Amino acid sequence: MAAAEDLRFVRFADPHAFLEATKQYDDSFMNFCIGSMYDFIRSPQYAATNPPPTYLFAIYRGDDLLLTVTGFLRLAVTHNGGTDFAWMMSYPTTAEALLTGTPTTPGLLAPAIALLAPSVLTALTPDPLVLDKLIGPELPVQAFYAAWSALLASRGIRIRLNSANNFGSRVSYATRASLPPPPPTPFPHPVVQATADDLEALAQLYIAFQLDTPWHGVVTRDAALAFMAPHVKAGLVWFARVDGEPVGYVLLGRVSPRTISIRNVFVSTAHRRKGIAEAMVRGVSRYYLNAPPHGVQPTHEGPPAVGYKEEMNLNVADPGAERVYKRSGFLFPDKYGEVVTGGIDPATGRKAWYASAWLGIERDTDPSPEKQGQ
Repeated sequence: MAAAEDLRFVRFADPHAFLEATKQYDDSFMNFCIGSMYDFIRSPQYAATNPPPTYLFAIYRGDDLLLTVTGFLRLAVTHNGGTDFAWMMSYPTTAEALLTGTPTTPGLLAPAIALLAPSVLTALTPDPLVLDKLIGPELPVQAFYAAWSALLASRGIRIRLNSANNFGSRVSYATRASLPPPPPTPFPHPVVQATADDLEALAQLYIAFQLDTPWHGVVTRDAALAFMAPHVKAGLVWFARVDGEPVGYVLLGRVSPRTISIRNVFVSTAHRRKGIAEAMVRGVSRYYLNAPPHGVQPTHEGPPAVGYKEEMNLNVADPGAERVYKRSGFLFPDKYGEVVTGGIDPATGRKAWYASAWLGIERDTDPSPEKQGQ
């Protein structure tokens, strides 16, 4: 039976070492860590003379990967005044049952976190508060925060959750096998791949998207253009056009050899409830998963510049949006009261979704001890 002594902590020397070690685990459950690291090594920050530091950690049971934590600091300051940086936690699809356990077998999550937290603290000393945001599967993220809070408190550093930056969501993915048949009637409005000529209109949509988020982000035109430009150049932005006007967009990212993520889906207020979001998601999913007819208009014939993928994943917090994605082939479960059904990958028979948590972490300056860890 697996026990704490079977676990080991690994810190990888650089992004390429991390990606080489994890390439066999490249699935949608690992997309936060693997996909974001691929995005990072393609970025101007990584190509700089002095690239920002990276933090690449893992917990193994023998040779089996159980859990990863990655983070990197960008050199630029974002539109909201902070660093565009988040720590990400992932586990492979195959490791979920090992971590959570079964009715007859205890899980490895508790001993894994007990090893991970002090090991990360050693690596981050003397500045552990650089770990200020964490996103990943809900149970491991919450367990890590509890251990991290207690560990820092024992060293005289009290932290708390930043309530403005905490929310939950669910992650799932679509495969070619899970996609529904194309609609019998083509969508009346074109869904097209963006070019540099579309940047101004897309920047305005991005500004509106940020205002529509739970954190109500305020973005300047220049910041929106700067954000959108590299994604458009990479061919990762698509938009719907109504009467010649862009009215909604899909932005993709976290591109790995096997997976790609839908990062933003947005439709302007005046054009909602017209099936535009669903048409965009269906179209780009069919295109990247190589399931013709695609229902989109790429800028060039043939495969996507990033290649066809085996899984397309996304992270969604809104139940209404989740229903749209489920109709588009994403393997979210059904829930009837407290009973959750479905959400199974038809090819593997494994669970195809997980609950995700984003935690903002900050120093607690309140002197009252009962506030600690809240």
